[in-house]
Amino acid sequence: MAFSFLIFTSFAQTPPADTEIFVFDLKEKKGSVSIEKGKNVTNRKGYDNQPYFYGEDYMLYTAYENGQTDIIMLDLLEGKKTNLTNSKESEYSAAMVPGFESFAAVRVEEDGTQRLWLFHLNTKKAPQLVFEDIAPVGYHAWSGSNVAMFILGTPITLLMADARQPGEKKITDNIGRTIKLIPGSADFAFERTEENGDKNIYRLNSKTARFDVTVKKPDNSSDWTITNEGTYVTSVGSKILTFNPKYDKDWNEVTDLSSMGLSGITRMAVNENNTKIAIVINQ
Repeated sequence: MAFSFLIFTSFAQTPPADTEIFVFDLKEKKGSVSIEKGKNVTNRKGYDNQPYFYGEDYMLYTAYENGQTDIIMLDLLEGKKTNLTNSKESEYSAAMVPGFESFAAVRVEEDGTQRLWLFHLNTKKAPQLVFEDIAPVGYHAWSGSNVAMFILGTPITLLMADARQPGEKKITDNIGRTIKLIPGSADFAFERTEENGDKNIYRLNSKTARFDVTVKKPDNSSDWTITNEGTYVTSVGSKILTFNPKYDKDWNEVTDLSSMGLSGITRMAVNENNTKIAIVINQ
């Protein structure tokens, strides 16, 4: 628990590094991706991170202000920002819950406990705790009611649980912070650091809990996402690389954002219509 407390609640004492979220137009055909027309959609001094699209033109993200973090919803068409949590606690890592007008986020509770909570978009219903006994949660992804979770500790572990019933299953150790639902499937993707130092991306069957290697990450690559056509997107420095298991044998460079003066790429997200990609830039 102490490890968890240091990672998240230290934000209330020392502001995290400045980050910006850029949104680019995305086009894709048979695994061939183009990314262009980037725009800084947060554009302020401070921490804006962890983007997650809601529909085509709305984006949830984590923002630090006044000593804590909240989940913000941005209307990309109007530029309007709405604080969705606005609580005395800090919230992180928002993700929409399939089939509901709700999102889940990690809340740092008063005693420092990090658990997963459910927040409702269109009602005044109070937030609900998802798993009472699972902590400290860092990141998560949803497949129906199945949830894959990054659990802080030594080692960091991957757990899977069903939000409708008690109990959880440990999947493996030494995972990275990126966990995604694979579009068009019920399966998850996650990364794991092997004993030899390689970092592989795996596909996790949400029913059987079996996981198999999809691809080795490029050396020095950062976070990644998956398009709706199943193409994995990551970065190395200022370069964006893609890999589609159906068409590619290795990663391909698709663009270099240094032409825009951008580098330090970290988290990424793709919208539901596969027309936009959000990319976090460390300033």
